[in-house]
Amino acid sequence: MAWGLVSMTLRGLMLMVILLWTVTSTDGGDVHVTCVFSEDCVLPCSFQPDSEEVIHWLKPEDKNLSTIHSYYYSTDQLKQQSQPYRGRTALFNDQIPKGNASLLLRGITLQDQGRYKCYTSTIKGNKESCVNIAVEAPVRLVDIQLSDDIITCSSTGIYPEPKLTWSTDPPSDLSFDPGTIQNSTSIKVDDRGLYDITSTKQFSRDRTNICTVTSGTVERTATLKQQDPVQGPPSSEVSILCSVSQSDLLTFDLTWRFNLTDTILTSSYTNGTPQMQVDDQWKEQVQSLSDSGSLQLHKLTMVHQGTYSCELSTARDTHLILTYLQITPDKLSDVSDGLSPGAITGIAAAIIAAAIIAAAVICFRLRAFCPQCRSNTVI
Repeated sequence: MAWGLVSMTLRGLMLMVILLWTVTSTDGGDVHVTCVFSEDCVLPCSFQPDSEEVIHWLKPEDKNLSTIHSYYYSTDQLKQQSQPYRGRTALFNDQIPKGNASLLLRGITLQDQGRYKCYTSTIKGNKESCVNIAVEAPVRLVDIQLSDDIITCSSTGIYPEPKLTWSTDPPSDLSFDPGTIQNSTSIKVDDRGLYDITSTKQFSRDRTNICTVTSGTVERTATLKQQDPVQGPPSSEVSILCSVSQSDLLTFDLTWRFNLTDTILTSSYTNGTPQMQVDDQWKEQVQSLSDSGSLQLHKLTMVHQGTYSCELSTARDTHLILTYLQITPDKLSDVSDGLSPGAITGIAAAIIAAAIIAAAVICFRLRAFCPQCRSNTVI
């Protein structure tokens, strides 16, 4: 029994030695795979199925071959596995008898990039193939903000190094405007090796401001525009539009804010059906939300005058639309706004009393200068 165990161990070591020092012919060219940062990735490898399968996944590093995953004697053999890959690899064991030697690599990092060798062997012979991994952390979200007429556009956690460009709709040539603040862009690398990018520019009020971030084959866009102001008297119904050029939107997230900070409501649209959640402080004012995302308000007072922002996010784009709401009360509303019913009644009584006194004074003066009036006075 002991000799059998030693024999199996020696055979495994011999297989590794043969693999390390023998160059076998590859089956075709390298396979190229793009993996997404922090997600799982499958490295494909196949062979002609037969008995006594042996599988070794290796990676050349610093003139040596690191063992990524090994399989023989019908089980995983991980004692020689390289430290960075421990707990992160798996074969599809139920598929091995069918000739599938593909490797599942979990939690992809930038250090996983490079060329991997897949060595397979059965009683019929052996085969070696190679897989090249490229890692991407695609642009997922572009954030756009406005403060003091300066737009800030940013995106984080990107690889490879991104590019950021500004444009407007309709297009404009700002090179001849001496008052224009030049674009300022900065790129930083975080502790994971991913890129953060930030850029600022002066806000073009009469156009849609467009910020585009590109990395690899992935492109994401954020837009910001200011609509014409909306006016309305207190207690009236007011509709604030949230319109974008894409009229066929069915799935998106929507957030309405007041003065760019206070959240009014959030809503998720799935196939055109919204699921809305209104902040407690705005439940009395929010009347409805249209299918396109426009906001219907009522029971407004002067405290609700300000900038309303609609942020609409899809899988590719983010749109920020600003609208200033001006409350335009009449004179009576100005006087009575904020007064209690008792105070209003008191003011009305005082006005009536003043009118009676004024009428009495006028009548007395008429009697003093009109003898006929005195003689006709009824006592």
